[in-house]
Amino acid sequence: MLELSNIVVQYGMVKAVRNVSLTVGKGEIVALLGPNGAGKTTLVSAAVGILPVAAGNIRFDGADITKRPAESVVAMGLTLTPEGRRVFAELSVADNLTLGAATRKDRAGVAEDIDRYLKMFPILGERYHQVAKTLSGGEQQMLAVARSLMSRPKLLMLDEPSLGLAPRIVERIFELMIDLRKSGLTMLVVEQNATEALGIADRGYIMASGQVVYEGNAAEMVDSEDLMEAYLGAGVH
Repeated sequence: MLELSNIVVQYGMVKAVRNVSLTVGKGEIVALLGPNGAGKTTLVSAAVGILPVAAGNIRFDGADITKRPAESVVAMGLTLTPEGRRVFAELSVADNLTLGAATRKDRAGVAEDIDRYLKMFPILGERYHQVAKTLSGGEQQMLAVARSLMSRPKLLMLDEPSLGLAPRIVERIFELMIDLRKSGLTMLVVEQNATEALGIADRGYIMASGQVVYEGNAAEMVDSEDLMEAYLGAGVH
């Protein structure tokens, strides 16, 4: 469904991502792991059109999206829940969810989806008219995910969804990802929490210094003490 081929992303003269290739098949959960500064966020931001690609090719659902703007990419069904939640802090939960559907014209369908995600995240129903900045970190993460789902993505990319959250909320977020996969959603999950991510993933990639340094079956990766210890030393945990 998503194919990144020899992607290069630069900041000035610095290559933050260097010749990275990665695929995500329909119905898969793929984990993208690595330490801070490895280039993971840069890669997924380029995939969704937020950052320009200096070289390489991006294909989504059979179409070349390498040069497409982010709004067009989201409308096609590729959506990113960014690191740090980044909800619209001064707007209500209701307005955040509505803005998540900005690329859609089906008002009845939007209303149905809001109802669906309020049932999936009951706390958001309780906070529906509250300003987003008054929510806890876990509640903001749930809102960020629900807002992304409002665009009805075919493939959802989640950038560090567990970052800074209490263990019980982390558990809930990973349970949610399993439920979403059962509903047919394809996901690329960027995580430093390697054990949790590989526990729900089909396959995994590890990035370091802007490059993919390992890829393989998720179950085999998590069972490899040598592999996990090597990258624990690099900051993966």
